[in-house]
Amino acid sequence: MKLAASEKNRLEEKQRAVRKYNEKNHIDHKPAYFVEWANPDDENQIYFRYNNLYWEKDRATHDWGRLPDLYSEQLAEEVQEFLENHKS
Repeated sequence: MKLAASEKNRLEEKQRAVRKYNEKNHIDHKPAYFVEWANPDDENQIYFRYNNLYWEKDRATHDWGRLPDLYSEQLAEEVQEFLENHKS
């Protein structure tokens, strides 16, 4: 149980660091498997449509290289550098 809690905490801290980096650098999150689609009947309503990349490409080839790294121990180099320069 302690191992699971520790891993959960590590993943959450990593997600917070990446979110903080993205916010400071004005980087918007883009879903990997969906694209925004405006409702033609109501332009204020945004939907997300599946983009045919998961089953048709990534899962078929087992190539996850374009997805964010969630599980490794290390943060991306630019995120780590950002955190070191912006310690609060």
